Amino acid sequence: MKVSGKLIRAIGAASWLDQAVDVSPVPMFVIDRQHRITHWNRACAALTGACSADMIGRGSPWRIFYPNERPLLADLVVDGVTDTLLKRYYHYPVQRSELIEGAYEAEDYFPQLKGGGRWLFFTAAPLRDDKGNVVGAIETIQDFTARRNAEAALRDSEERYRELSITDALTGLYNSRHFWEQLNLEMERAQRYGTPLSLILLDVDHFKQLNDTYGHLVGDHVLGTLGSVIRRNLRSPDSAYRYGGEEFALILPETSLEGALATAERLRTEFALSPLSGDLGCKGLTSTVSIGVTNHGANDTPHSFVKRADQAVYDAKHRGRDTVVGMDVTVTARQA
Repeated sequence: MKVSGKLIRAIGAASWLDQAVDVSPVPMFVIDRQHRITHWNRACAALTGACSADMIGRGSPWRIFYPNERPLLADLVVDGVTDTLLKRYYHYPVQRSELIEGAYEAEDYFPQLKGGGRWLFFTAAPLRDDKGNVVGAIETIQDFTARRNAEAALRDSEERYRELSITDALTGLYNSRHFWEQLNLEMERAQRYGTPLSLILLDVDHFKQLNDTYGHLVGDHVLGTLGSVIRRNLRSPDSAYRYGGEEFALILPETSLEGALATAERLRTEFALSPLSGDLGCKGLTSTVSIGVTNHGANDTPHSFVKRADQAVYDAKHRGRDTVVGMDVTVTARQA
């Protein structure tokens, strides 16, 4: 039987195509119009752990990538991609390829792939016959798990660095730089929505005398103990700060003066009853705080808001310390 040169060339071209797909370092597979796998190259086998002998001739390889039956991007390209189908099956962005007509690109996380799950970027492009009809699709895959993990680690590192930059190491509370940033934000929010906002300032009583008598280790322990008391009494919207050396501040969004006074009294009582560690040679020693509380007014600036709370702390000290003094903005405004 004579074999035409055209057929020989076609067979040779097919063989070369098979080899080209198989030796490509890019993981890829090909499906036909009936969604049967015709090619599954070595790189795809290495990525998925499924060898070509087990895959070629089978239906769509969803089992390799997903726990439940669903079309792959190549399947959608063969059947005709619609926005409805893309939204149904892909939570991450899917976009048309800028390079290949009729091709789509997407990314997704595949938890069941080897190595504890992989992040993959994949492109599915239609394969057409000489009349332009879609007769199959080829899907190429890029594993960008390492890059994704590196980006996540970088974000975590940046977040940790930012957190360290605004945190007081001794007490675990925010520092004074962050206090002013947050105070401005909360005052703007209270002004915009007409919600109450209160401020508490605390000052450790006789702190210099305590440091001079017992040493700085004991002084640091006092500040750390106060920081712990404050953290235990914070609600989720509240924030607390080491405002100065032995001065602390709490910003209480959506809190009236009465509510802030109740919080301040809890802080004062709990701290006064907190004994210091005997390991530091100060067994039985306790400390107290003077606390000033005020609420936000429509005409307040950050400076006037803090100044009023600071005046309340000053009044508390003059009343004998270990005291809470509240200063209502409406009362002080009338007095002014």
